[in-house]
Amino acid sequence: MNVEETMSAHGFRLSAGCSGQASYTKFIKSQGKRAYVSVTNADGKGFPTSLEEPVSVVVYELKSGDELGPAQKFQSLCAFLESAEE
Repeated sequence: MNVEETMSAHGFRLSAGCSGQASYTKFIKSQGKRAYVSVTNADGKGFPTSLEEPVSVVVYELKSGDELGPAQKFQSLCAFLESAEE
C-alpha cells in the first residue's frame, strides 16, 4: 500500500491550504469542539511521501482555525499511525 492509500484507510484525505501547502487531514472532535488533525512532513511545508518520513501533527479548531495544542513530532508517519490506533 502506498502512503495515500494508507492514509485513506485511516480516514485521512489529502488537502491543500490557501498558501498551497498540502497536508493530510481528518475531521475529529477535540475538547468538545469540531476540529481536524493536520499531518505534514517534519518542517510543516508539505505532506509526507513515505511511511518512514518524520512528521508533524497539529489539531486545529474547525471554526476558528486556532491550534488546540502544540505540534507533536513523530519519528515517522508509521509511528504516528500506530500511536493513533492506541
